[in-house]
Amino acid sequence: MFVLAALAACRDVAPALDAAPDGDGFLYPPPRTDVVPAVGSPDTLEIAAWNIENFPAEANTPGYVADLITSLDLDVILVEEIASETAWRELLDRLREHDGVLSTHRYNATDYQKIGVIYRTSMVTPGAMTLLFSTDSYAFPRPPLSLPLAIDDHVHAPLQLEVIGVHLKAGVGQQDGERRKLAVEAIDTHLRAQIDGGGEDEVVLAGDYNEIVSTVEGRNNLAAILTAPDRYTLQTQPNATNNEISFVPSSRLLDHITTTTGLAAELTGARVVIPRLHAIYSGYVAHVSDHLPVVLVATLPPAP
Repeated sequence: MFVLAALAACRDVAPALDAAPDGDGFLYPPPRTDVVPAVGSPDTLEIAAWNIENFPAEANTPGYVADLITSLDLDVILVEEIASETAWRELLDRLREHDGVLSTHRYNATDYQKIGVIYRTSMVTPGAMTLLFSTDSYAFPRPPLSLPLAIDDHVHAPLQLEVIGVHLKAGVGQQDGERRKLAVEAIDTHLRAQIDGGGEDEVVLAGDYNEIVSTVEGRNNLAAILTAPDRYTLQTQPNATNNEISFVPSSRLLDHITTTTGLAAELTGARVVIPRLHAIYSGYVAHVSDHLPVVLVATLPPAP
């Protein structure tokens, strides 16, 4: 039903980039809410992983992304490949209901592809950002970004959790896979020590894993997660089984969301939705990204 409705809605989706601000002190007009069907709702929490390919693809991309986040109705978005701090600031200025936190990591003085977290300000309060494994550039060419979040919309039960945004080593070579395997094992060791030591046990690990879970090599590289069902749930496993994709050029599912057992009660009935934006949003791959957002949708329990 989602796909049929989305296809019916496909049309000219360019944002009103030249429109004047509305007089409320904003730098940009409000983002559109109607360019694609919503994934979110008032009774659900949406946490998305989205590689916004070398953002921005062009000058208009921040406007397109603001329209998509608003139309999809997403609460928390872990993004990868933010390649311009100026465009990042424009994106946040365009989003009336969201703010964000951006990694401080750079490859060098002028070159970077940063991880960031965008969150709905009316329901999410972030804590202090931490970059994990910042000295291990072999396993982590881009340090994971850890951010504690307090989630409370004053209607449903509040929730405290930690999100970790990842962008693991790209490439199809043997060494590339070995570096991803080392990264996943290091994250597992870190989380085991944290949780077993009495730290935060409600964790979402989301981002571009650059790994295909349906292959022997992929399952080997993700073994630290896949062989510990008492600790982790790869929420995107059903999507992989159903041959869904997140990376358009190769029709592969490379972007994943993993949750810890500490979140099991809060995520009962949760599902991952991958909106087929390349099929329903005109010019998506050329003007926005070659990756699709991967969205964890969880029903929020009522307040006690």
